[in-house]
Amino acid sequence: MGLGTVTLLGLLCAPGQAPADVTTWNSPSMKIPIDYHPSKRGEIRELLLYVSSDQGQSWQQQATGTPERDSFFNFNAPADGVYWFNMVVVDKAGRREPADVFKAAPALKVLFDTKKPVVQIASAQRVGDDVTVVWKVTEKNPDWSKFRLEYSANGTTWTPVQTRPELDGSTSFRVPAGTNVTVRVSLTDLAGHMGEATAPVAGTAAAVANSRSASDPIIPVQGTADPAPPPVIGGTGPAPIAPPPSPPATDRGRDNRLTTDPRGTDTPAGPAVGVFPPAPGTPGAPVIPPGDPLRSDPVGVSPTIPANLPPPQVINVTSFKLAYEVEDKGASGVGKAEVYVSRDEGRTWAKWQTIDKPDSPLLIELSKGNRDVEGIYGVKVLLQSGAGLSREAPKPGEAPDLRVDVDITPPVVQIYAPIPDSTQKDTMILRWHAHDRNLATDPMTIEWADGPKGPWTPVATADSLGSNSAKRLPNTGSYPWRLPANFPTHKVYLKVTARDTAGNVAEAVTNDPVLVDLNKPAAVKLNIVGSGR
Repeated sequence: MGLGTVTLLGLLCAPGQAPADVTTWNSPSMKIPIDYHPSKRGEIRELLLYVSSDQGQSWQQQATGTPERDSFFNFNAPADGVYWFNMVVVDKAGRREPADVFKAAPALKVLFDTKKPVVQIASAQRVGDDVTVVWKVTEKNPDWSKFRLEYSANGTTWTPVQTRPELDGSTSFRVPAGTNVTVRVSLTDLAGHMGEATAPVAGTAAAVANSRSASDPIIPVQGTADPAPPPVIGGTGPAPIAPPPSPPATDRGRDNRLTTDPRGTDTPAGPAVGVFPPAPGTPGAPVIPPGDPLRSDPVGVSPTIPANLPPPQVINVTSFKLAYEVEDKGASGVGKAEVYVSRDEGRTWAKWQTIDKPDSPLLIELSKGNRDVEGIYGVKVLLQSGAGLSREAPKPGEAPDLRVDVDITPPVVQIYAPIPDSTQKDTMILRWHAHDRNLATDPMTIEWADGPKGPWTPVATADSLGSNSAKRLPNTGSYPWRLPANFPTHKVYLKVTARDTAGNVAEAVTNDPVLVDLNKPAAVKLNIVGSGR
């Protein structure tokens, strides 16, 4: 990415809906193409770029351009974070469109992230053939689908270890006997930066294994046993036999680059590491619309994933408008647009749509002839001149210009019976489990009500948004609720809400009211005040 022009604008939206969510950018500098209807060019006096660094609460004019002189705006982010962008068109009469930038939906939202994850291996110990690894990761925008734990025996190739991705984590696994082992932990963030750490495993297999008597008990590693499952008292999806382990704050449970299941379901298609998609034409392979076979024979297709893939934009619709700009436009203009799509990160490409006499933005339909619509799509747009000339269609192994993650499935969320906090008076520990491959940052809200249908009152409030706004909480699986003094009721219904980055929302409400009056009355200061007559 870097200083390169954003060839395909980050302006993805369903017809009549607001633009899709945040695009991640791994450089502080960005060139934002100026996009307007060519027929209006003679009416435009100037174009103004407005930027907001506080999610639309305030806007500042960042740059000014004209159609004759400028084809893009330069923007340099002063610091990492989320920035909103809007362009105001001023005509020669001084009229502005949009008239009020504060009331207009942002045309583009960008998360600038220029720092790579910091990965540390806190310890790597071996007992016999069992290795225990403890790691710590510092990263604000992790892509958990690209978390890897691997080991190498005697300096050979790296072997993946399936484990739960998290910032502060640990796991145990078995290795071949009599080998020297090195472990490696790596994580790529949403902007494409990768951090990793490597460490040798302390201890030798033979010495430790031989020191154990056959009659000695096997001592499990502390912290690996699962607690007894709490009862499920509300949620979406079937109640689990035992609650799944609490996921990290951003739960991205599936990597489209490495899974055999092109659907965006919560059912894993196999190990999260080291599994590659099937060849086209085999069960589970990407579905190609009827009449549009793969351009080339899969024999000889590069098995590797192209480098520098752009981060996917997550949307919860199956059709969207795609804006683009035209380079090297000749006198014959543009006669046709061919949209090419890859379901395997550029390994193979198929022509998806052909649009005659195109005009930006293009309407892209992903649901026609496509049974498994959810998942990541790589997109390229090939333009043909009015004289019939065009550039080459994308080759196997060529990186997409844009990646779109279609996620139309709401999160799975379940709420468990709360328990008293043994360390704090008048405090309940509220517990839940939420899972989604695209969980948002701080995706949870918790509310209470006298009845199962509300009205709902936030358990935690967002002070900056007013006392009636629920505060977004991280997906930690629990929250200590200290009941206010003079709480109006002794039983309440609880509701937990989870959101993903595509905009899907799921709720879980307790089936029955929950007791929140934890006081146990006690008789004190006993004194006889008279006879019983």
